Amino acid sequence: MSVKLNQIIQIIETHAPEKLAEDWDNVGLQVGSRQQIIKRILLTLDITAEVVDEAVKKQAELIIAHHPFIFNGLKTLSTDWEKGQIIAQLIKNDVAVYVAHTNLDKAARGLNHYLAEIMGLEKIKTLEPSNPTAYYKLVVFTPVEASPKIIEVLGKNGAGAIGDYDYCTYRSPGTGTFRPLEGAQPFIGDLNKLTSVSEDRIEAIVAAPDLKNLIAALKRNHPYEEMAYDVIALENGGLINENGLGKIGVLSQPMDAADFIANTKERLGLVALRGAGKVPDIVRRVAICSGAGADMIGLAKAKRADVLITGDLKHHDGQRALENNIWVLDAGHYGTEKWVTNCFQQILTAGLADACPEVIVAETARDFIVNY
Repeated sequence: MSVKLNQIIQIIETHAPEKLAEDWDNVGLQVGSRQQIIKRILLTLDITAEVVDEAVKKQAELIIAHHPFIFNGLKTLSTDWEKGQIIAQLIKNDVAVYVAHTNLDKAARGLNHYLAEIMGLEKIKTLEPSNPTAYYKLVVFTPVEASPKIIEVLGKNGAGAIGDYDYCTYRSPGTGTFRPLEGAQPFIGDLNKLTSVSEDRIEAIVAAPDLKNLIAALKRNHPYEEMAYDVIALENGGLINENGLGKIGVLSQPMDAADFIANTKERLGLVALRGAGKVPDIVRRVAICSGAGADMIGLAKAKRADVLITGDLKHHDGQRALENNIWVLDAGHYGTEKWVTNCFQQILTAGLADACPEVIVAETARDFIVNY
């Protein structure tokens, strides 16, 4: 099958919006056009000359990578150096490059959630929630006959979106009273006379970024000259937010440290693990953060994790783990993030279904760290 690159981007960003990425990161489309037709996709952790050669050889029109190929500003595209040569080859062969990095790390169902599932964790929660959306309850009072139109306006403008549902509202009947004064042009009632009207109270949750435009749209469509409404701040954003770095969950069956080491190596496909800190007698509660997650040591301890699995552990990180009385296992940067290709594949096949182009995993991607 073939689809436009823009459709592929939309599927990925439904799961991992660009706005989730850290400020220092560089994600999104780095080479190519959103209008490009894609028949074959090559998935990789890193983009190297070998990976691009493989994409060209296998006639892939798109490379999706986790680590940004273009990170900082480029001062030259000279082909006298490798990055310039790679860019020239990509453009010459019409191979697009798309990157989802820290936005995929932080996505509720992104790389860290995938790793937590590989490790067999249950009751998975985000280790460090971030960027929670503020929510409000918007309450609108309207004559009964106008309720269907008001509900339609609410739904079309993003109100009442809860999980896999939209247009979620609650309507309760009541009686509204008002007295039009001189200068008013009432939809119902007479000047200087108290009027009673059968009205509906319609409630819906709305995300903060949608609130202003929603109220404007309601006012344009509401029959009353002066629309009565309430805006109530909610705590839902902080409570339901699942985006953020790392995950924490529990094993279905506790195990001792030796068994947990063997289990982790088997599940993550590792030959060896490095470790630091206090080794627990029993492991039940497990935190995990892909890539370089040593900054999570204190947080993992605060959330009562028995162990933190991450990568790129340094000498002083090990000292911190010991001081915090927590066990840390270093599975390597590559060891925790090589699974991103499986994560990408899962997102694409679920989102595009039968329309999904052929998806292949780069055979030339590799760990740059060598153990002798």
